[in-house]
Amino acid sequence: YAQERMNEIKGLSVSDKYVIRLDETRASADEKKILSRSDLQMIIENGGDITKSRIQKLCRSSNPDDRHYAAELLLHTSRDECNSFLLELLFDAEPKVRNTAIKTSIKKSNPEVINALIDNLGNPVYSNPSMNALVLIGAVTLPAMESAFYRSGQTSQVMLRIIQVMGRIGGSKSKEMLWGKIDYPNKVIVSQVLLSLGECGFKAGISQVTRIKYAIEADIADIRWNLSAIQEVGDDGFADQIKKSLRWEIQNDIEHIYMLLAMLYDTRSIQLVKENIESGTSEGITYAIELLDVFLSDQLKQRVIPVLDDLTDNERINKLDDFFPRVKLDTKLVLKFMINRDFTQANRWTKACILFQIGTQRMEDFKLDLIAQLFNPDQLIREIAAWALFQIDQNDYYENTPRLGAGLRKELDDLILYTRKMTVFEKVLFFQRIAVFENIPGITLSYLADISTEIRMMKGASLTLDEMRNNDFYVIVRGSVQFFQKGEKVSIFKEGQFVGEMLSLPNFLNTNIIVANTDLVALKFNKDQFYELLADNVNMSERILAFI
Repeated sequence: YAQERMNEIKGLSVSDKYVIRLDETRASADEKKILSRSDLQMIIENGGDITKSRIQKLCRSSNPDDRHYAAELLLHTSRDECNSFLLELLFDAEPKVRNTAIKTSIKKSNPEVINALIDNLGNPVYSNPSMNALVLIGAVTLPAMESAFYRSGQTSQVMLRIIQVMGRIGGSKSKEMLWGKIDYPNKVIVSQVLLSLGECGFKAGISQVTRIKYAIEADIADIRWNLSAIQEVGDDGFADQIKKSLRWEIQNDIEHIYMLLAMLYDTRSIQLVKENIESGTSEGITYAIELLDVFLSDQLKQRVIPVLDDLTDNERINKLDDFFPRVKLDTKLVLKFMINRDFTQANRWTKACILFQIGTQRMEDFKLDLIAQLFNPDQLIREIAAWALFQIDQNDYYENTPRLGAGLRKELDDLILYTRKMTVFEKVLFFQRIAVFENIPGITLSYLADISTEIRMMKGASLTLDEMRNNDFYVIVRGSVQFFQKGEKVSIFKEGQFVGEMLSLPNFLNTNIIVANTDLVALKFNKDQFYELLADNVNMSERILAFI
């Protein structure tokens, strides 16, 4: 009765780890902590409110459970002076404490708390919860995010997150701030600005129409270029993967064009056009083209309709050639152009496929390009460029890798000379063979490869999968494992199967264990980073949900 009565007084219903019992000599069931007589008296004397001294005591505790409880209690206190403790918990080293503090900050926000949430955007484990918190807090976060965006030394990843949050918050102030970044020097940032403007229902004014039309024409120019590139890369070696990647880039540009058109014209009309074209039927496509013919301006009509109409590649090229002429290139020249194109025109996976093709066919003309790509900050590009250079001329590899520094040189040597672990490129090729990732673009799988860590186990070695020990799951690359729950063998997992992504039993110590049947190679994923990736890739999320 006392427990229930105290639950009615705010603060005690948030955690089941603490119980009221005036007889402190009795042992607590389930290792629950007993609220002391003095704690109970303090709560009653304060009319059910949580005192500052109690919050301080819990926040400064060395026990993560106490700090976790403090983060929950802060949600129920009416004392603004306790917000300083929330700031401490927003940077706590324990994930469950910080995640709870982020949830609490939605209701207990002030300028300092908002800045702390923005600082958490740079951490892959907490960026998603922090983004959600900022969105739920709403428009009051916009000035702080605007300042953080232009902060000296700000990372591009945090900038992208800030732009995404602004797009989700919406409203006239968000649209105004986003439009102010439309000519930012980084093209990746500009691309996200356009996406966020589309998400918050932006409609171009008279002064903004020209800039949106320019963005549409830039996308069509990229499509025109890639259509010719598909015909010019040839059919040798890895050309099929290059062509497939270029097709995905064209499809991505078309999606972008739909979004930009929705900023200029009625959103429902553009959606109707999109649905009819994606139906794939001749009637649907004809109807969509007739609609476009009615409301598009003459200038856009001549450029957009050839891209969306059901035409062959050659017919599209012929219709677009008047507006976006392009010199015909031979196979080597088109590969060279694609390696050096901007990342908004040729994505990292396309470039990696081209570098692999160069290495496979040992094209010596590309040695200088490969040496230049050794210094690319993108790990995927750097690794595959080093591999290709090694295939063409080992002396050039040994001569140039020392310039990268001891750390990067050792990393590349382990991958290329000793093959001690998989390259990012090999991980993507492996993912493409798994049924769950069927028809997922290579660029998306490359981000999945970035967050995966390779582990190797000898035959007979074991690994505990309980969440109190780790927050990861695994996919088997080579070999097989036996899965045990509570000491009983449940199943065997083989190549391409996921282990530990769904643990149904309570995760007490050593409840879930895998034992290697053979020498094992597996890829490990942090669940928080994996969920963050799913949040940014709708197609992949749908595939994973269908698989589950």
